Amino acid sequence: MHRVVALVGVLAIVLGACSAIRDGEADAGPASGTEAGNLPIVIRTNVMIAEVTGADTPATGEILDGSTLGDAAFCVGGTIEDRHPGADAAEEPFLLVRTITCPDGTVRAGFSPEVGQEESPTQGGSWTILSGTGAFERLRGSGQLEVTYDPDDGSHAQETWTGTVTR
Repeated sequence: MHRVVALVGVLAIVLGACSAIRDGEADAGPASGTEAGNLPIVIRTNVMIAEVTGADTPATGEILDGSTLGDAAFCVGGTIEDRHPGADAAEEPFLLVRTITCPDGTVRAGFSPEVGQEESPTQGGSWTILSGTGAFERLRGSGQLEVTYDPDDGSHAQETWTGTVTR
């Protein structure tokens, strides 16, 4: 008889927990797919490319509306600054290193645009997050990028970075 009462008690707890999950009341802690799982990221930028080849800062720009991390806006109005890789071994495989500065932290990503596409107004490539600060301290991920150059002024471009990240 005691086993039946105990089993009914455990069953009531399990059913209550399942009911809360079904009703959207579950805790979104670390076991949640939203927090600990993969999140899509889209970063749209407006870029101004330096006029001098080999400049210390080859490009600067801003994060545009339509940039998202998961279902939320990502760093709209934030700034970007590109530079050539330094002595950090993690930067070695990349052609450029970008710092994205947002109100709640920074993201540093290495990226390598495909070279040799001068005849095309678009350029592809890949990127990888190297580090982050603030809200992005644990952010990691990678993806692809597409750059579309202004046909009237090659020093202006629009970029879209897409990929998957974890927090």
